[in-house]
Amino acid sequence: MDFNELLGRLDRLVESSKVGILTTVDAEGYPRSRWMTPVVLRGRKGFLYVATAPDSGKAGHIREKPGVEWFFQSKVLDEVLSVIGTATLVDDPQAKAEVLEAIGPNLQIFWRVNPDAKNIIVVETEIRELSCFFPMRNERHRAKAE
Repeated sequence: MDFNELLGRLDRLVESSKVGILTTVDAEGYPRSRWMTPVVLRGRKGFLYVATAPDSGKAGHIREKPGVEWFFQSKVLDEVLSVIGTATLVDDPQAKAEVLEAIGPNLQIFWRVNPDAKNIIVVETEIRELSCFFPMRNERHRAKAE
């Protein structure tokens, strides 16, 4: 599978599962993982987006070390996709509006922890590499962005 085919699989997994695991690296060099609700925005091929609070731990990690990894899986666990990328914090009203429009209804827990809708920042992950694993077939595919 080439990079574009893997991007299509990522788009379908994000759309169907609505969640993924984002891993950042803390100041001491340890990985920190958490469930997130990302979105692939139409017209922005090769990027993942998610909302967070600007003062969150993950935002601090990204400021210091922007390399991240995402994991997604199908509901029946027959497909696992990992994404290696570079994350950037985007504090732009239009980006916030687009991301919130796309995933706002799926952020029930986020709104409980961060009730101020103005206190958000967008994490934009530029996808550098995709890896797809089909456990039942023991089949792997990997591609880097061109």
